[in-house]
Amino acid sequence: MPEYEIKGATDAQNALLHEIANKFSVADTHLSELAHEVHVYLTNGLSSDTEPKGLPSRVSYIKSTISSDIRAAKKRSSMALGLTISTSTRRMKLASIKFAPGAPDIINKQVFHIRDNVDSAAKLCEEAAVHVAQFINTHGVHEPVPLGVTIDLPLEETSKCGGRVAEDSRACAGFLRNVDIAQGVDAALLRLHLPVRVTSTTNCVISSMVAAQHHFHSTSAALILNHGINAAYYEAPQKITKLADIALGASEARVAINTELARFGENSSVVQPTMWDHRVDRESANTGFHVFEKLVADKYLGEIVRNLITDFMDAQLIFARDTDVSTFSEPYTFFTSYMTIMEDTSDDLHEVGGLLEAGFNVQASYVDRQIVRALCHIVSMRAAKLVGAAVAGVVKKASEARDDQEPIVVSISGQLTEMNQPYVECTIKTAKRVAHALGLSEPVFNVLGEDGYTVGAALSSFSK
Repeated sequence: MPEYEIKGATDAQNALLHEIANKFSVADTHLSELAHEVHVYLTNGLSSDTEPKGLPSRVSYIKSTISSDIRAAKKRSSMALGLTISTSTRRMKLASIKFAPGAPDIINKQVFHIRDNVDSAAKLCEEAAVHVAQFINTHGVHEPVPLGVTIDLPLEETSKCGGRVAEDSRACAGFLRNVDIAQGVDAALLRLHLPVRVTSTTNCVISSMVAAQHHFHSTSAALILNHGINAAYYEAPQKITKLADIALGASEARVAINTELARFGENSSVVQPTMWDHRVDRESANTGFHVFEKLVADKYLGEIVRNLITDFMDAQLIFARDTDVSTFSEPYTFFTSYMTIMEDTSDDLHEVGGLLEAGFNVQASYVDRQIVRALCHIVSMRAAKLVGAAVAGVVKKASEARDDQEPIVVSISGQLTEMNQPYVECTIKTAKRVAHALGLSEPVFNVLGEDGYTVGAALSSFSK
């Protein structure tokens, strides 16, 4: 019986399911081609920001020696704060990390929501300063302390502690474009007379890689699986021909690169979206951009599944004909978090049925439940394989930046690591298989969980 053959389903139901499964199938040869193209895009991005077949590959002032800087800080009593500004979820997260010789690390965290009336860079920076004041008052911070800031937008870092928000093709938080986040937050902190100063500014993927190095010193690459997707790695500065900072270019240490992997797929000859992917792209706020991200990221996976379900509905191949299915017609009502139902192994798929009833007021038959579960699995596994192949391309680039033949250590973080274990497992398995096909040593993966960015931002403040 084929993998997605549903016992008890009609021939028409199985035929449509098979058609979808075939269109979402990804051959190993295609995965290797995708990894190769990611590697090409990364290479081209080191020479120009405008290369049509290149990724932005934004250079950070964080260096691979950050792990040594952190170990040095742990030998003395020291403390740092980290601030995450998440424009996609409209949240700010603060964390403090305190080191003392011979004592375990002390970490405190707090989450704040960004108010709806925050609609300018000045208001955002003021909001950040207010939350910093609340945090240090709650945790009794009185001495001067450094603050590392990380944000989920692309940054053009101009120094270790400064960086302007670059153009963001996700079309969110446009009021932050060209704003120096460090300068704005520092000015707001000064107005409140707080003993806190910004000492580093990074993109979230860079701070997640720093957080990983705190636990696994040899980490050379990082992957974020969140509302969006991104990857970072350490590059030899001599290979970054577009690098304008002479001192950074002369560094013996490798420097962190924010690849902006989400933008892969634009002008690609390898990425092959299906008609359902094209539909999601066409109806998005940034049509034609972030093509790869729309195939694999948390923000879009549930919407792809919803579109597949509506095709079954339009063909009258799912749910009873008198069922009110109007909720399924509303975009983004099938959340990616719902896709955990593909792990339901109960005899009657009780979890699938409960979700469809609670979320959509639909009484689903056993066959209906099997169809929905299968669609979740098809979309999720296609995405995981594509991400795994892309990571293999990043691993190849990271390995070329090293002088040794040691395996590349990759950290994975983001909310998908906690809500969809099969996705993460398939990503890792695929990355290893494709890396082997590329003649690389098998990479090592460490899954950090949902949020390492904020602690990573604090740790970044120790960089020299």
